[in-house]
Amino acid sequence: MKTDAELSLGYVALADSAPLLVAQELGLFAREGLRVRLQCEPSWASLRDHLLFGELVAAHALAPLPMAATLGVASPKIPVITGLVLSLNGNTITVSQRLYHELVQRGAAATDDPVRTGQALRELTRSHPSLLPLRFAVVSTVSNHHYQLRHWLRAAGLELHSEVEIGVVPPRYMVDALRNDEIDAFCVGEPWGSLAAMEGVGQPIVSSYSLWNNVMEKVLAVREDWAKREPDLHQSLLRALIAAGRWLDDAAHRQQAARWIAQAIAVPEAALAAALQGTIPGMTEQPDGHVFHRYAAQYPWQEHGLWLAEQMRLSDQWPTAASPSAVVERVYRGDLYRLAATAMDAPIPVDEQSGFGIHANPWKLPGVARDIAMGTTRIFDGSLLQRPS
Repeated sequence: MKTDAELSLGYVALADSAPLLVAQELGLFAREGLRVRLQCEPSWASLRDHLLFGELVAAHALAPLPMAATLGVASPKIPVITGLVLSLNGNTITVSQRLYHELVQRGAAATDDPVRTGQALRELTRSHPSLLPLRFAVVSTVSNHHYQLRHWLRAAGLELHSEVEIGVVPPRYMVDALRNDEIDAFCVGEPWGSLAAMEGVGQPIVSSYSLWNNVMEKVLAVREDWAKREPDLHQSLLRALIAAGRWLDDAAHRQQAARWIAQAIAVPEAALAAALQGTIPGMTEQPDGHVFHRYAAQYPWQEHGLWLAEQMRLSDQWPTAASPSAVVERVYRGDLYRLAATAMDAPIPVDEQSGFGIHANPWKLPGVARDIAMGTTRIFDGSLLQRPS
């Protein structure tokens, strides 16, 4: 498949934009006959609007973004789908140095234990009400960051609005907002937590992996009408990015990827290397901090989509008349992944049962050609996937 047209793909300055950058650097797009221009967007709102109104053909996107756009939640109502997950995990909750020192005194060093850290934060706020409300920032109200943060705060017994305020700051500006005392903490994708620690501005205390093991984080988003109009181009993109994800999950390649991403997003290479290698300063080493291909990571699980739909409901975002199962089936397109994966000899699950929320140890998932080695799927407070209909 060859095209004379240049395809514009958008991404935000994050470590998990890696599949797009790697596919360009390694010539994987070119191998599929594609001419691609990568466009770094300053915020998720900018990326979303450029995708919805046609400046971008496809984008590195927040996992809930296609569903939100299809529903018109915090977005123009334009149907968007995904046939490929770009990454799992990759976010951190980072607090100011002042707040971190207070938490350490209560036995909550950065061990990536959400329960202990949440308890320490609650104790701190009860004993120092002058700190309230704590000012947290997320990258978008329609994001895993927002839902993971709210889930953690609820489990800790902290009240939104009265004890915690949550605002929106684009990823690139999080560290400066913390440095300038505009916020007390943030939840954002790497490398910004690592950079905050390296610059002495803040300290990551909880990872998204420890909150929800191996849930989809970023996806390749395209408008539904474009996917229907250009199925061959879409499949070419999916194949190139499957190859990029496979390359990235070879540990020997992470340092090279860090160099490319650091140059693309103007961040020190050391911060990118720490993020991609799971060695975030001050935290327990985390081999699954970023997952791009293993564990059937690139499959757009409808189970994960239903979990995100439930988080949207808990955040008072879900339209009451909309059927979660119908929306999820429309948006998270395993059929498109299966077609591309067959051509790439990539893992293909037998059905839509990802086991999310129920596996505390590595396990085997039945696959079409062979069983698939899977990672843990725990949710930190023991809650299981609910299936709203």
